[in-house]
Amino acid sequence: MPKGVYDRKGIPMAEATEAQRVKLFPVVLTKNHVPASEYEIVGYLKEAVKRKDAAGNWRVIEPEEFIQGEMKPHQSPGVGFGEMIMKDGKKINAKIWAGTTIKVPTEEAKYLVSKKIAERADEFVA
Repeated sequence: MPKGVYDRKGIPMAEATEAQRVKLFPVVLTKNHVPASEYEIVGYLKEAVKRKDAAGNWRVIEPEEFIQGEMKPHQSPGVGFGEMIMKDGKKINAKIWAGTTIKVPTEEAKYLVSKKIAERADEFVA
């Protein structure tokens, strides 16, 4: 681009109209994945916590619930996640753990479902 000319097509997502925004499609990851482009974390389904009492019966201590806006924690403690900042200052996406519901662009969602990396998470699964 010539010096002194700015890109007129690049519109920030906050100022973009509905038609200009990328359509995001919800999927549940079955394997760990690093998104290729923009994404949004919806949440994850926290499993119920059950313990056996003295009589040998299973009791539910915490019921299962959907945690909004958080990535599912890794099974091993001390494993990091989130955006990584490289030495040159560039931010890159880090790995998102399996079991997390995310929204990705429709083309990437089709690819993830076809490769069995994720399952559809919309209400109308055919």
